[in-house]
Amino acid sequence: MSKPVTVGVLGHVGNENLGDEAIIAAVIQNIRGRWPDAEIRGFSLAPLDTEERHGIRSFPIRRQREHQNREETSAAGAESEEPRHTSLFDRVKEFVKRIPVLSTVGRCAVEMAERVPEIGREVIFLRDSRECAAGLDLLIFAGSHQLNDFVGGPWQYPYTVLKWTLLARRAGAKVVFLSVGAGPIDSWLGRRFIRSALMRASYRSYRDETSKRVVDTLRVSDANKLVPDLAFSLESPVAPKEAPRGERLVVGINPLPLYTDYWYTTDHTKYEEYIGKLARFADWLLDRGCEVRFIPTQLKVDPAVIDDVRSQMVQGDPERDKLIRAPTIRSLGDLRSELVDLDLMVATRYHGILLSLALHKPVLAIAYHAKAGDLMEWFGLGAYMMDAENFSVEALTETFRLLEQQRESIAIALRHQTPDFRSAVVAQYDEVFGLLEGVP
Repeated sequence: MSKPVTVGVLGHVGNENLGDEAIIAAVIQNIRGRWPDAEIRGFSLAPLDTEERHGIRSFPIRRQREHQNREETSAAGAESEEPRHTSLFDRVKEFVKRIPVLSTVGRCAVEMAERVPEIGREVIFLRDSRECAAGLDLLIFAGSHQLNDFVGGPWQYPYTVLKWTLLARRAGAKVVFLSVGAGPIDSWLGRRFIRSALMRASYRSYRDETSKRVVDTLRVSDANKLVPDLAFSLESPVAPKEAPRGERLVVGINPLPLYTDYWYTTDHTKYEEYIGKLARFADWLLDRGCEVRFIPTQLKVDPAVIDDVRSQMVQGDPERDKLIRAPTIRSLGDLRSELVDLDLMVATRYHGILLSLALHKPVLAIAYHAKAGDLMEWFGLGAYMMDAENFSVEALTETFRLLEQQRESIAIALRHQTPDFRSAVVAQYDEVFGLLEGVP
């Protein structure tokens, strides 16, 4: 190629989820390995975070903080106790409210009037985004669970995916979807948006069977490529550790804020049950003389869950407390350094499971989504998995005993399996990067 290639890497990242950041880091590594002089542009939810973590110039995939001024104005109005004078407009509104037909029409008119400024802001954002996409040769939708409409409806993920697909294609770039997760996609508009984006791509693959089946229902041609998560292609600066026999067993616990306000559905009773089970399990590990390390992978919310679990554990025993650690993790490097010291991992988050397996750590998965089950089955570890909503402490401890008994043979199997996963992802890069061979 006579000029350096320009590649965009797009992910719904920037919210301190280190699992998703591992995907971005892996893609950047592999681009640099192929094209050391490439210009790499990041497209994320938080461009400043992406620039700091990955050292690439970055741009927002959505308008930023678009409702902040409106919310601040509303809050200020709510705090004010000054009486307001009734205007002619206010009197007309009160009159309209008393007549059902006029009230319905009025609400629609007000809603449309409120949306006009948003449409205008989006048009401006699209104009600016077109400039950010200019000059791209390739736009990579980099893994993660980007094909869904159950978070925010069709105008969140589906619209964002289609919008950037169209912007990249207009700029003359090829678009590829690499090892993405999918589903649920239940709305008619969400399905149309995502299908339209996928049909304009030069290459697409899915990271698990569940995602592939979801995309199959969209009737997208070639929707049958199954390639492992891109994080498997991340080169590790730390070598997996084999613990000598006789050492104290070091067990990681990776939690998740299930059913909190952070989650898709809120149920505080279920959340309390979940953290209570983890607390009793951690106490059981300590009773057996294990060292327990609480490992967050989402740095904004997981530490609070860890605090809640610890608050329900047995208190007041200094010797016991010495066996509990909650290390401070700020980066992907910090996370991997902690994972490498574990003997066994009990993980709820998808990348808590995946990154541990990639470092040859036997995992007991508390699965909240079918994608975790697909991953565990892929490694032949389906027997060491339970449903996050319905597991019991008794089942958890019994499954852990089995994992502990088989940990050496599982670790050996992982050392043989993970190179195959990495090879599959690397072969995909070769195919995708080959799309640009001969580009001037």
